[in-house]
Amino acid sequence: MKNIFSKTKGQTLIFKSEQYLYPEHVPARLPHRDEEIDSLVFCFNPVTKGGKPQNVFLYGPTGTGKTATARYVLNELEEYSDRARSIHINCFEQNTRHSILASITNFLGSPIPRRGTGTDEIYDSMRFVLKKSRFTPIIVLDEIDQMQGSNEASKLLYDLLRISEQEKARFGIILVSNDFSFTSRLDGRVKSSLMEENIEFNPYSPEQLKDILGERAEYAFVDGVIGKEAIAVAAAHAAKKGGDARVAIDALLKAGRAAERDNSGEVTVEYLRSAFKSIDSAPVQKIVESLNEEEKIILKIIVSKDSQKSGEVYKKYSQLSKKPLSERSFRSMIGKLSDSDLINAPLIGEGMRGKTRQLSIAVPKKEIEKHLTNIN
Repeated sequence: MKNIFSKTKGQTLIFKSEQYLYPEHVPARLPHRDEEIDSLVFCFNPVTKGGKPQNVFLYGPTGTGKTATARYVLNELEEYSDRARSIHINCFEQNTRHSILASITNFLGSPIPRRGTGTDEIYDSMRFVLKKSRFTPIIVLDEIDQMQGSNEASKLLYDLLRISEQEKARFGIILVSNDFSFTSRLDGRVKSSLMEENIEFNPYSPEQLKDILGERAEYAFVDGVIGKEAIAVAAAHAAKKGGDARVAIDALLKAGRAAERDNSGEVTVEYLRSAFKSIDSAPVQKIVESLNEEEKIILKIIVSKDSQKSGEVYKKYSQLSKKPLSERSFRSMIGKLSDSDLINAPLIGEGMRGKTRQLSIAVPKKEIEKHLTNIN
């Protein structure tokens, strides 16, 4: 009896190496991020001379190269000097102070059991092993705004910064977030000790996206299976999504696999459009669950009425929430909800305090309501 995988043998080859389209892939070159790379290199160059690195906050919309740039620079740093080693922690997956401290302590060479060890005990172990470390750890906290509880991130950073000050330990922290106002909401003691360098990542333009996708496609696909028109369509769609290169790269992978499945020999525009349709219809639940507490409250207010002005929503938020929110932070959160395609937020003119937006839900109301049941 033939093995069920044997029937794939005769398929037309589409990929040279699809790994170039994987989310975790760090390319040998990062187009259109030279300035951001140079800024990071300047922050971590002291490590190569035995000095202390600068803490950094990378912020900007999804898919603008924040994580890729951090990985790229740290890979280069570790290749250049044995004085540095890095650990990358995704705070959406590990969202508690306990779990993150345990991961860092394990990384430093002191194994921590998954269960039965208190947070204070882990902290003491980390402090002890850090003093003996022969390298400078660089700790990347990706999606730091996704940490559980409003004070959890401040507590974690306070722990790390306290070790740095008390033990004279040298290590660097890279915070990565879509929320540019994240650091402004940290505890005052943390903000004064963090002294971070802020590096902004702006959305890619359509032309920049064409360059990025064209380069990835060149390495990922067999010559001639994907044309310039398909790359242009992918770039245009990603530009509409706020310059999100990650979405476009994922679409290339899905479109290529669909073409391979159909034995078509070509990744057409139709395959790409089908891939984007699949990506764009990602479950609302995943998006809502990724929001922080303040964003969920704002979303619930918007859901409560068919359409309302941004000023009204801000006023209701201030009445409902115990946690104050600056107007700048509020605007940022409205932008994030709009970029996630959960709400419509067109500008309708000038209000008393600046530009006013008309806010309404962009997806079925019931789909959002059932995932906001835990918000008061």
